[in-house]
Amino acid sequence: MKNDFKFVVAIPTLNRADLLNEALERYFEDFKETHIAICDNGNQQIITREENFMIYRPEENMGVAKSWNMLMDYADKIKATHVLMLNDDIVLGKTEHEIKMVIRNNPDADFINSFHNWCSYILKVDSWKKAGKFDEEFFPAYFEDNSFDYKMTLMGAKKTWTSFLDPLVYRNSMTIAKEPNLNNRFAQNRAMYIDMWGGLPTEEKYVTKFNK
Repeated sequence: MKNDFKFVVAIPTLNRADLLNEALERYFEDFKETHIAICDNGNQQIITREENFMIYRPEENMGVAKSWNMLMDYADKIKATHVLMLNDDIVLGKTEHEIKMVIRNNPDADFINSFHNWCSYILKVDSWKKAGKFDEEFFPAYFEDNSFDYKMTLMGAKKTWTSFLDPLVYRNSMTIAKEPNLNNRFAQNRAMYIDMWGGLPTEEKYVTKFNK
């Protein structure tokens, strides 16, 4: 793999425009030639730039899985091969050149993750489609990452973890810290995960969703 790939920086956001704008000020310098796509679930005041930038504003909060799917689909439509998905409450601290090197050095990797709870990961668009996309049944958040990780395992995906993608500034769950009721469906999502895969993460028994 030389230059036969294209990546998009994608960020879903809900209520942390304060932290996102801080990050975007840096990303506009770090990713000058890279397309940045935002899914704004909260109709926030977000800074912009004239080129290589898109904000999608749904009428209501789509949740994490649907937001990820929308951003992956957008990347596919503009013929990107990879997506660098970032949380809105981190600052990555890497440049487009460095991300290109990560992708170039891992040509067979379907998924490259940091060690910080899916806050910064690279996913091949084709692998996202092959795995069956993110499960939107998990709303607004929790267990959508576990479910997709398990589906990647089922399809034999090559998954890699690297500290290189650990963010320069890491803040855990600042969206929920600002709006705790987003955590209200944790128990329901946990029960749904068991129904969907026959057990909790690492204890799954089914090889198809809901054993169908």
